[in-house]
Amino acid sequence: MTKKSGFKELSKEQQQCLTLIESLGIYELRALARVFGDSSPTTLKREQHINYVMEKIIAGEELKPLPTRQGRPYKELSNIEGILSELSVLAGKDYSLKNARQLAPTTHMQKNVTFRQMEDDIFQQKLFPIEAKGVLINKNDNEFFFVNLYSGSTVLVKKSLDKRLQEFDFISGTAVMMNSAKDYIMDKIKAINYQAAATYKSEQQPYIAATPTKMLSLGKAQVLLGSRNLVECRKFSEIPNLKSILKKLNEEQIVTLALVPNVMPEDWDGVDKLGFNTAFAIKYDERPLEAYTTITTFIDCVTRLQRQGLKLALFVEDIATLASLVDYAFKNNTKANLGHTEPAVDSMKKIMMLAKASANGASTTLFTTFDSADMFDQMYVSAIYKVSKKVNL
Repeated sequence: MTKKSGFKELSKEQQQCLTLIESLGIYELRALARVFGDSSPTTLKREQHINYVMEKIIAGEELKPLPTRQGRPYKELSNIEGILSELSVLAGKDYSLKNARQLAPTTHMQKNVTFRQMEDDIFQQKLFPIEAKGVLINKNDNEFFFVNLYSGSTVLVKKSLDKRLQEFDFISGTAVMMNSAKDYIMDKIKAINYQAAATYKSEQQPYIAATPTKMLSLGKAQVLLGSRNLVECRKFSEIPNLKSILKKLNEEQIVTLALVPNVMPEDWDGVDKLGFNTAFAIKYDERPLEAYTTITTFIDCVTRLQRQGLKLALFVEDIATLASLVDYAFKNNTKANLGHTEPAVDSMKKIMMLAKASANGASTTLFTTFDSADMFDQMYVSAIYKVSKKVNL
């Protein structure tokens, strides 16, 4: 797409905003122009929308959504909040339709994802198939999408591909190219929620609250299934017998999931090879809003798996850094809760609350890293350290 915008001497933040705005489709641009105060967005051309919104951003004007009025109704886009959230992070200014403090902190933010139209002649050839896995997010009434945890790219999933699919299911399978823009679409699903797709049943077996009682020998420790545990290390990769521990958990039919921040480019492949059933990795240079989305996706996926009655073991690395990433995503909020923003503390507490046992025999056991530097973080001491038990794996 040719960029015609003639803005010069933009700041780094303004240039990032311009790049995002230029990537939007015409309907998204119209919606964006409307919430910035344009009274007749349907009469403007694409470049006029871009110029209008950028002029508002450069001038530092506040968001001015139009009041409800009579006349022809306009189509509200479900992802407008996601677009405004991304602009807020890039510009360092709150452009949300609601005050950020009023948003449910761990409500999944709708990512602005666009796919070009499918070209049947390309799709039918099943070109360049790739392995793909990730957590399903609703895109619209007919489609899901997910971030491929192998590559970081997005993959489209037609809901008609499998009627059993629900939002936040974890799926894996094969995706193929669907158009000349090299967008990918899921072609074959091999597993749903860590069960073979051929025999998968979407049955609700939610956890029934129970006191943890079952012990499991892991490495050098006896671990209570359904408990919260601190492992003294900076990274889980530092545990010498990690692979044997994960193997033991899998032998007990326990699915192992990891949430790992600050992953350097040279370590990206290594994280996936540590032996976890799935690793949710956040790149070192990841934008804070993307990192926050990964954290909430992890929480939503675990909650969905618990509703299916699965046994889980969660390995969450460097919680203090995860909280700081959320802080920056909500940097317009006051750090008034244990030295962090309310969304950061709420998100970390939700991770801790994932650990639980069920009367039906299922459990979710949580392992988090512990480093002496973490003790300088008030939130870590209060919300993590004091509610967990140290174990030596």
